[in-house]
Formats: sequence, structure tokens, C-alpha cells
Amino acid sequence: MSALKAVALCNNAGVMIVWLWEELIPNCLGFSIRRIDKATGKKTVLNSRLVRFKGEESTATESDTDSHPIQGCKWFDGVDEGATVQYEIVPRVGKPGNLKDGEAVLTNEVTLGFDYGPYVKACFNRGHLVSTQWVAEKLPKLADGKPDPAALIAAIEDPESEIAKLLGASLPTFTRLPYEDAKRIAGHVLALYYELSSPAMVQYLKDNKDVWSMVLGNAGKDDATNAEAREELHAIGADVTDRMLPSSNLPHNKSAVLVGPDGKPVSWMLQSANHTKTGYYTQANHGLYITSEPFAAVGVDYYDRTKADCDDVQSQSAAYRKANAAVMSPVDLGDGTEVQAIFSPSSEVRSKPKVEKGQRTFPLLEMAASTAKVKEVLLKAKQGVYFLAFYPGAPSFLDVATWLQKKKPHLYIRGAVSSAQALPKQQEGIEDDAFPDIQRLKTQGLTSLLDVSHPSEIANPQTAVALFRPRKKTPAIIAAAALENGWEDWHAELLKLPDAHAIIHSKVIVVDPFGDDPWVLGAASDNLGLKAGIANDETMLAIRGNKRLAQAYFVHIMDVYSHFMWRYLLATGRSTFSGELSTTSTWQRKYLSGRTHDEYASWLEGMEE
Repeated sequence: MSALKAVALCNNAGVMIVWLWEELIPNCLGFSIRRIDKATGKKTVLNSRLVRFKGEESTATESDTDSHPIQGCKWFDGVDEGATVQYEIVPRVGKPGNLKDGEAVLTNEVTLGFDYGPYVKACFNRGHLVSTQWVAEKLPKLADGKPDPAALIAAIEDPESEIAKLLGASLPTFTRLPYEDAKRIAGHVLALYYELSSPAMVQYLKDNKDVWSMVLGNAGKDDATNAEAREELHAIGADVTDRMLPSSNLPHNKSAVLVGPDGKPVSWMLQSANHTKTGYYTQANHGLYITSEPFAAVGVDYYDRTKADCDDVQSQSAAYRKANAAVMSPVDLGDGTEVQAIFSPSSEVRSKPKVEKGQRTFPLLEMAASTAKVKEVLLKAKQGVYFLAFYPGAPSFLDVATWLQKKKPHLYIRGAVSSAQALPKQQEGIEDDAFPDIQRLKTQGLTSLLDVSHPSEIANPQTAVALFRPRKKTPAIIAAAALENGWEDWHAELLKLPDAHAIIHSKVIVVDPFGDDPWVLGAASDNLGLKAGIANDETMLAIRGNKRLAQAYFVHIMDVYSHFMWRYLLATGRSTFSGELSTTSTWQRKYLSGRTHDEYASWLEGMEE
């Protein structure tokens, strides 16, 4: 590797820039990042929230990376969708207030978009950025100085507001693609939805009621979430079939299959986002649209049997479960991408078994087709495992991740979950590395990190832990957090809206995104735990061989993980960040070697292949 090397990776919602250098750069106090717009040639020095040099006094809140450079080796840049950009990474050498350019390096060019081959489109929002200084500064403050959540609600009710555009990106309109395609080709959409309460989406469906049919599940206590939309759609004679499951089971799908005017399947939209304001704007979410007749045909079959099951004496009948357990053969899309859809519930049993003390959870994961597939792929990981999850429960894929971290320490594992008690539970064999985060959160009174939608987990005496990489104490798995009480001169932030549960709602695992055999797992409604596989209507995907798609999901995961990392460490009392930039070049040492350096090097090397 040369003295300084850099790469850029992107999806539709932003760009991740990573750079490494092999030897200490004398008098270097950080790196400036300069974006080059390839259409216009314009070069822009990126700005960031001001982090002052040690001893510096300033009342400013923002600066550019020329005068206050980045003392690190990774950055995320928000860029307009459709733009093609390149980055110049420039060492800034000298003393504070008198910095000059060192020898720069250019990244590769990237174009922000939705296409990952001719048959696959993917879209990501930026809902996790609710807990940012930018949003905190945009919102009016309550008497205690915290951002007003009512103002955030008002902002996301207006899709054209500055905040809604930042947080939602193109996801609210992307999820309408099957309907727009149906209008274009005189086709029809077959939808399976769990939550439907976005006024804009409900009105859109009403305006286009002749191009779709829907199985609408019950959501919330007494169907509070969907009741209004359900009534409105029935009132206009829309083709809606009600699927009302008991509270122990969720009709959890977020699926829309397009068929042509001849009834032949065309394409299939699957997503983590529910059609709600929070799903679009205040949770990390994504959507995936795959064009393939044989793949979409599987979606039609699942729609048909789910609709038929609504008339069954016992919903989620034995026949329905048996059909779901028959996993489809992979479909080759024609560009090297293979995709499978795996459905739930897929077990004969209707409830998750109780895990006895000392019982291994691996065999239990074989009970559902979804968890069995995830386990199979994870155990074959060679380079890295990266993920986002809402609340997978236990047992889940997290049991495999913790086992891999101990048994295969060469693997790079990073992930984020939506709340602290969704972290892996204490596992035999990792006691030396365990940190009782839930216990610390309780004693510090930071209960907002604990998801009250799962109160039984809070009372559980078995404390959750953060999983650590061997030899270092940087968590590999973290929970979403915010600066809810502010910190130093950072404003107080919102973590989530008062009545919302999820912060991270994406349910996706990427395996070996820089290896020879990349996988994307989940990428739809399934929460990737045994509870979902046994009790819920769910769809998950297993996508193999599309490296660009895997890296797009990887960027989404790392964006969310990186955003919450420092906030999580601060909330749990483990942040070592002083809030100031170093005035000497010694800050570089931790980036020149070690586990993180080697991981980032694997990304750069994987991009070269």
C-alpha cells in the first residue's frame, strides 16, 4: 500500500470515504476532504461541526475540513442523488491556524443511484440522522433545552420540508415504484402490508385504487395503527382483504408484487420500511425492487396463499406453514445475482420454545427456514459480517455472530441494534470481554436507551452485554443512542419520537462484502430471529453474488453504526473522546496499525480486485 490511499463507496443516500496511510506523516494534524463534482468540475471543501483544537477558543459551531481537519480515516458525505463525485483526501500539515496541504490522493468516482445491475434497485433513507446536531439546531427547543418532538412531527408531515427531505431521501417515493410501473404497463400490484398510516401513502392508494389489491394486516393494539386507513379504503370499494392475527402473531410483511396486463409476474418490491411517517423518516430503513418473472412468481404464490389463509378457520394453518417451509430454489437474475425468498411462519410449532439454562441455541435456529438459512451462510463467512437489526429476540442470528467472534477471531464483525436490551445476552465463553451495558444504563438512569415496548427484557436479571473484538475494547455490536442531555457544547438530541419504538428498523446482514462470495441476508420484513420464523408472516431474502449491492448495504450499515458509535460509548460512560483536536501528530498512531487498520485495509484491497 502506498503512503496514502483512499476509496469511496456509495448508495443513493450518501458516500462513505475511507483512507489509510502506512507511516506517520510529520506535523500532520488531520485530513481535509474535498468533493469534486464530475459534471461541473467544481471542487468543494467539506464542512463539519466544529471540533476545536486543544486550547482554541471559538464561538463558531461549524468549520471546514481545511482549517479543522479530520483526525481519522473515515467520513460520510451527504450528496444529491444522481450526482457523480470524486474525493481528494489532503493531509493538512503545520500548526493550528497555519495549515498547508501535504501530498493528496484521489478516490475512485462514484455515482449515487438505485441501480445494482439491470434487474435490482435498492434505496436507503437517512432516518437515523434524527439524532444529529443539524436536526437539533433546526428544531425549536422545549423549556429544558431539548428539541421539540412536536416540531419534528410537523416537519415530517410535510414531504417537502428540509428535514423530511434529509431523513427520508427517496424512500417514500421509491416504495411506490410497483404502482407507478402498474400504471405505465396497465398492470396490477398485489400488496401485503403490516402498517399503513402515512397520510400521503393512503391518499396515493386511494387515488390509484384500481391498480392494486391488498392484504392488510392488523397493527397496534386493537388495530389502532391501521384502523383509519382500513376504513377509508373499504369505504371507496378498494380491494382490501383484512388479515387479523392474534397479538402473539404479526402479519408483518411489507411486500408488493407487480403483474403485467396478461397476469404474468414482472417484479417484486420488498422493504424494511412500513408505510408510516416514522417508517419513512425517523427510522433507518431501506427498500429493494427486483425485476424477474420467476422470482416475482414466487411472490405471487405467497400473496395468494396468504390471502387464502385469511379465510381459514385457524390463520397460519398447517398447510400455510408447510408451503412456507418449502424454500424456493435460487433464481439467477442473469447478471450473476442469485436470489431466494424465504417465508414465515415455516414451522409446525406455533410458539418459540423456552431456552433452558445451558442449552445451545444453534439447534433451535433450524426450526425455521429463515434462521436456518442465515445460520448456514454466516457460518461460511470468510472476511466480515456487518448488520443492522431492530429487535431479533432470542435465539437469533446474534447467537451465531457472538459464536463467530469467539471461534473465528479473524472475522470482522460490526453491527447495531435498535435498543440496548436487543444486544446479545451473556454467552458462555465470552465473560472476560463482557460489559454489562444494561446494568450501567439503569444505574445511570439512562433508561431511554431501553425499549419500553419490551418491558420483560428490562426486568430480566440476565444482563445484556456488548460484544468486543479480541485484544481491544471497541464494541463490535452497539445499540442506538443520542446525546439526549447534550454534551460539552453539543446540543441535546432526539433519539426517537415519544410514541415510536424503532430507531434502527433495517433488518439486514451483509456477509463478505469485499470477498469473492458476497451475500445480503434479510433485506425485507424478517427480524432475523426465531420468533419471527415461527410466529409471524414474514419474508426475508438471501441474495448472492451481487458485490455492488452488498457494498451498498454495507455503506448503509456502516453509516448507521458509525453515527451511533460515539453516542453509544458516551451514553454508557466509555467514550475517550475529549471533544478537542490534537495539536501534535501523535493522534495518527492508532490508525497506523491494529485491528481497525487491518479491517479498513481489507476494504481497500477488496475494492482493488
